[in-house]
Amino acid sequence: MKIKAYGKLNLTLEITGEENEFHTIESIAQKISLYDEIEIKLTKGNVDVVFFSKSIRNRVSTIDKAIELFRDKTGIKDHFIVNVHKNIPMGSGLGGGSADAAYTLIALNQMFNNPLTFDELLGIAKDVGKDVPLFLYGSTVRMSHYGEVVEEITSLNEMYFILVHPLFHHKTKVMYDMFRKFGKFSDGNKTKALKEVIEKKSYTALEIQNYFYNDFEIMLMEASPKFANYKKTLSSLSDLKFYLTGSGSTLFTPFDSEKDILKTKTLLEKLKINFSIVKTV
Repeated sequence: MKIKAYGKLNLTLEITGEENEFHTIESIAQKISLYDEIEIKLTKGNVDVVFFSKSIRNRVSTIDKAIELFRDKTGIKDHFIVNVHKNIPMGSGLGGGSADAAYTLIALNQMFNNPLTFDELLGIAKDVGKDVPLFLYGSTVRMSHYGEVVEEITSLNEMYFILVHPLFHHKTKVMYDMFRKFGKFSDGNKTKALKEVIEKKSYTALEIQNYFYNDFEIMLMEASPKFANYKKTLSSLSDLKFYLTGSGSTLFTPFDSEKDILKTKTLLEKLKINFSIVKTV
């Protein structure tokens, strides 16, 4: 079975507190058309084998965890060969690893004629990672608590985004450790405000981006000269506002249509900046 594991953007990411050594958040997340390609095959072997087109940081991937938990829950004895073509950059804040796990769970359930309910899949997803559950839902969601509490909301209007991928990457754990030293908690009101705007359905990309917000970005602009200089340079060159997704390091800016992107696309190509063009899904 071949599947596409779509990434996400955090349009808001507010860090609201800390409980049991985990940070609590409020976030609006949007699925985008950038995806990893996953192929899952049954094998007669007695171990699972997961191949990635690019090396990953962890010896045990989120896909390995998802398969093992699915096997435990369903009682199946089969093993799998999984090939993953990575298009979503690692350390980008686009949710590639979490998306891979979530869509693998969906695919496995389909392969075995849906032995698990949605709630059972959701339970497994929560055990794999805090932001894995969001990928089991629709296009636009609100995340809360540790990120594992997900509410499907009104879908964002069709929109295009340019994603800029810096040469440096961010590890989520490192960013949260950094936030303990330099960050300031938010109250969740920016996420609430964006949700209300999205529900009205009458907005342009230029208007709605005024509601985008990320506590990591606020922190990094003060605590990381490398990030701050990169973002300031990017904005000055393009005369656009760029926003951090997740814990980064990818930055994004929205457009109403594909034709609106052409001028910025030409500029970024000329400057040899690594970027992607995506849309809402």
